[in-house]
Amino acid sequence: MTMRFAKNNKGQMRIIETIIAIFIIVIALTFVNFFALTPKTPGLEVSDLDKMGYSVLHDLDQQGLLAPEVYGHGWADLNTVLRMSLPVDVSFNMTVYNLNGDELNPELIFSGDDNTFSGSKNVASIPYCLVGCPKPTADGFAATYEPIKLVLLLTRG
Repeated sequence: MTMRFAKNNKGQMRIIETIIAIFIIVIALTFVNFFALTPKTPGLEVSDLDKMGYSVLHDLDQQGLLAPEVYGHGWADLNTVLRMSLPVDVSFNMTVYNLNGDELNPELIFSGDDNTFSGSKNVASIPYCLVGCPKPTADGFAATYEPIKLVLLLTRG
């Protein structure tokens, strides 16, 4: 009977050794994570948002989706196109200006919460210029020179 008791003790000691090893590993990982310094790169974040915003506006302009919506005052459609073109975690706010600096869009073109831009540290401002839009005439299309400035604000969150 004493021999049987000794075998069970060895199995229990292995379990206790395993539990102690797990505690040591968890404490070591917690210690490392507590003192690890993560690099702060706010400039890199803003430059990524700049690149993404300019790429989206340029692609929409090249596909012919941007100018007709802006010059036709299709603000709701422009809002939808931007929501579909930008990632879900990126909030945006677009304002449209004419040459005199007057705001042209009475409706808000935005995504996200009202406090998103005021509470964010990294906000990218992307200016983009449209120089005109072809308008249908009796003998085809005629381009009109009517420059419009778009200002797209982007932030994550």
